[in-house]
Amino acid sequence: MKSTVISSLLFASLAIASPTPRATADSDDVSDGMVEVINGKAKCKNNAVIFARGTFDSGNIGVWVGPYLKSASLDEFNGDVQFQGVSEKDYPANLVDYVKEDGSEACGTSCAKTIDAYVKKCPTANIFVSGWSQGGLCAHKCIKALAKATSYKNIKGIVTFGDEAGLMSSVPAFPKDIPVKAFCNEDTAAPDILCTETATSGIKLPTSISEFKDLVVDALAELVRVATNSEQRSQATKLPFTLAYNFLKVTDYFTTDLKKSNLRRWMVLPPHFVYGNNGMSSEAAEFFLAQSKTATSSTKASS
Repeated sequence: MKSTVISSLLFASLAIASPTPRATADSDDVSDGMVEVINGKAKCKNNAVIFARGTFDSGNIGVWVGPYLKSASLDEFNGDVQFQGVSEKDYPANLVDYVKEDGSEACGTSCAKTIDAYVKKCPTANIFVSGWSQGGLCAHKCIKALAKATSYKNIKGIVTFGDEAGLMSSVPAFPKDIPVKAFCNEDTAAPDILCTETATSGIKLPTSISEFKDLVVDALAELVRVATNSEQRSQATKLPFTLAYNFLKVTDYFTTDLKKSNLRRWMVLPPHFVYGNNGMSSEAAEFFLAQSKTATSSTKASS
């Protein structure tokens, strides 16, 4: 039997998770603005955003958050921004890396290499790093990989959505000298269990593989009702089957987490998927613009 708490979270999320988006998004799940500059096919812009998608999301920016953040960023910067997704070849966004590595190490490395290459072409560009879900963990690792790089000074802001870093044992904290905005769906009726700090009491975690299916896989079958466009609906329809199939590859990690009472990091439920259409992607783009203006002012003042 499903937990009544999880069931209430699910149905509340279906009621509130589909507001009119503050940012619209195109249907393309791939964006290669920075790579085009690196390859000499486009010109430098004063700002660049690199985004890491979540587990099982398609393309290199996905369909749930990336397209909305891209659209909002283009609007805020009046087009003066290149938007890039972390390479799907380097970062397959799979479940194995999420549970085995506390988020893909290769994603962090790929993100850092792209930033380095872009800054070599555009040495005065303001760079912003962002990620949703496992992509948020990638953002942590990307910044760590850049710690000693020349391009580190170009990083002007970091944004995460649904960041599970607090549930992981080996994810590096963000440095204090870079502004960070961490978005978490803290709605009292339907919070994101993977990142919430205010609504964790009373949440029933699975105690077996069969309960995991009841609490998570079955709940994701309702994700299609949260989707706001055809691309999201397509992924939502496939996701329960994709998760169930890939879970077979990581049952040993689930069992280990069960023994350690660390199963909260497995609780990916519909409230985790609303960051694109609940207005937070627009707030993130506003944050980028504010940090860009601050950086520009600081540069003028010191010159």
